[in-house]
Amino acid sequence: CNSAKRRTSSKPVTLTEAQKQLMVYKLPQVLRLHLKRFRWSGRNHREKIGVHVSFDQLLNMEPYCCRESPPKSVPCSAPSSSSSVGLPRSKHFLYELSAVVMHHGKGFGSGHYTAYCYNTEGGFWVHCNDSKLNVCSVEEVCRAQAYILFYTRRLTQDKDRPL
Repeated sequence: CNSAKRRTSSKPVTLTEAQKQLMVYKLPQVLRLHLKRFRWSGRNHREKIGVHVSFDQLLNMEPYCCRESPPKSVPCSAPSSSSSVGLPRSKHFLYELSAVVMHHGKGFGSGHYTAYCYNTEGGFWVHCNDSKLNVCSVEEVCRAQAYILFYTRRLTQDKDRPL
């Protein structure tokens, strides 16, 4: 934008609705989602956002991915919900929740971190708190106030396979 030109223009400003969309071109093996848990409050103070954010055990990333390799300087388009035309067969979009990190405490500069981690060999969840490890239920994991979510790409793309 040329801000000098905008300031001297006598034309009235017209506001229009717009939508911004970002699409993922290549998915990683492990997807990390970092939730915003702190906000600025006052001049030099950050406070914790303590709202529960619900999350799923199974995450389908297909709606957020490009349909095909985007040409240079041309945005890619989202795949249609009913078909996957143009998608390479090697793309895998399903992810399983593999870990949840929580922050305990009130401030940004202090507190304690714990995590729930899924044991793939045993098929159970473990709460990790320093040197203490406790087996826990998936319901307990889903009630956590997540700070960071880790999803691992599912090897099979069968959506009906049990977790």
